[in-house]
Amino acid sequence: MSKKSQLYMIVNGAVILTIAGILTKILSATYRIPYHHIAGDIGFYIYQQAYPLYGIALQLSTYGFPVIISKLISEQAAMQNKIEITKIIQISFGFLVILSCTMFVFQYTLADEIALLMGDRQLTLLIEIIAFSFLFIPFVAVIRGYYQGLNNMIPTAISQVAEQIIRVATILCLSFLLIQQGYDLYMAGAAAIFGSITGVTIALIVLLFFVLRERVGEKWTLQSVTIKETMQVLRKVAIQGSFICLSGMGLLLIQLTDSFTLYSSLTANGVEHLQAKVMKGIYDRGLPLIQLGTVVGTAFSLSLVPTISAAIAKNDWKFVTDKIKLSLKLSLVVGVGAALGLIGLMKPINIMLYGDAAGTDVLQILSLLVIFTTLSATTAAILQGMGHTVIPVFSVVIGMGVKLFLNLWLVPLAYTHGAAVASAISFGCIAIVNGIFLYKFVKIPLAFKKMSVVVVMIGLCMLGLLQGYLWLIEEVLFHDLESMQKNLVAAFAGVCIGGSFYLWLLIRKHVFTFEELTYVPLGHAITKYILRMK
Repeated sequence: MSKKSQLYMIVNGAVILTIAGILTKILSATYRIPYHHIAGDIGFYIYQQAYPLYGIALQLSTYGFPVIISKLISEQAAMQNKIEITKIIQISFGFLVILSCTMFVFQYTLADEIALLMGDRQLTLLIEIIAFSFLFIPFVAVIRGYYQGLNNMIPTAISQVAEQIIRVATILCLSFLLIQQGYDLYMAGAAAIFGSITGVTIALIVLLFFVLRERVGEKWTLQSVTIKETMQVLRKVAIQGSFICLSGMGLLLIQLTDSFTLYSSLTANGVEHLQAKVMKGIYDRGLPLIQLGTVVGTAFSLSLVPTISAAIAKNDWKFVTDKIKLSLKLSLVVGVGAALGLIGLMKPINIMLYGDAAGTDVLQILSLLVIFTTLSATTAAILQGMGHTVIPVFSVVIGMGVKLFLNLWLVPLAYTHGAAVASAISFGCIAIVNGIFLYKFVKIPLAFKKMSVVVVMIGLCMLGLLQGYLWLIEEVLFHDLESMQKNLVAAFAGVCIGGSFYLWLLIRKHVFTFEELTYVPLGHAITKYILRMK
């Protein structure tokens, strides 16, 4: 195969995997809204308490281990060394079987104790069900890693999308049917969690279809491996795979920290149990909005990471600096716009999506996470592309330590407001730590810092406009914004008005150069518009 054909396969595969990743993240974020309408705030609390444990299994089988396995296989595939590929598969599979079985046994046998640590013993069944999802990790991770290592992203992409579609369908259908039949919210939550099993089962069926159709199993004849070979592969799979997993678990670990500390802290400080569940459920409304904002914020900036990695390999550091600056600029611009836009329009969005305005001020605080999640995801990806895989893990560990400390301190003082502040500060720490190390390796010009201030000021101007807009429609046009239909109109009109104003100010202040705009979606159209303005 020619180098040009190989490059095309790599780029094409990356695009396929990126699209699949965006689709699955959108599905993962949006299904929570109809589920909230089915189960209410308490039902949402029940589901979200257990969800982070499933998220860990998903991260291990989708992002962490498949990535490092694919890297090891691609190195051997380049040399057409089929025997070494088989050895990598054997050793990786054996390690993941031991790891997944250990995690299953630990979580299943200690489910009651984990539920007690969360402050709610009725969560035991949900935790037990999630434990079974760990048993699928060796099969799903190794098959995905194998195909990705051969630059065939189709099996991974189809299995990811199928997994999420079946999981979401199971969650919504089963929970709706059980509630209609009169079962309690904990049983409906268990049915929703069962979606994690149906989803990963479908993913495995899809992957096995590709394996059987292409008779891949015939190529994986058992090979004898030495202790030295085993340790070499294990060192890379266990350590590097774990680093990749942990570096992408920031938002998940924040949710996990809240699961163990928020509800229990509320009840320990005088909040009645039922009210504490409602407060936690309202607090969890912010997660879909944060996830969607982060998907949008990182979609553009992360697309430049492969280009940066290729330039690093060529030692073209001027190009590297320029593209890093553009990636950070894109993530900052989209993150600030999305976060401050959500803050400005949170009341109509809250009513439109969830039926009431409860917790609007808490959700506004949580919206700040969008800025920090986009920046931390972008900086982590760049650092990993530069070969610094430990730093993103280090920053996540620091962030989680800050989150735990602040939750224990602020929740007794300010309840869910305190938890929201703790989340924003902890992710801000993750972004700052990543940024400090990135600046250490690549000196970003001072002009970039000035530009960052300009972007924030533009975002604040947009926020001011949106506040005036909401006052106008509440006091003059609608007089009240209680109906979902009115809030739907108010929210979408506000997005158009705020987004247009934000984009217009970015253009007027020349935040992006003409050359940078060529890398931005619709950049050529924006360039023509700027030229007409002159």
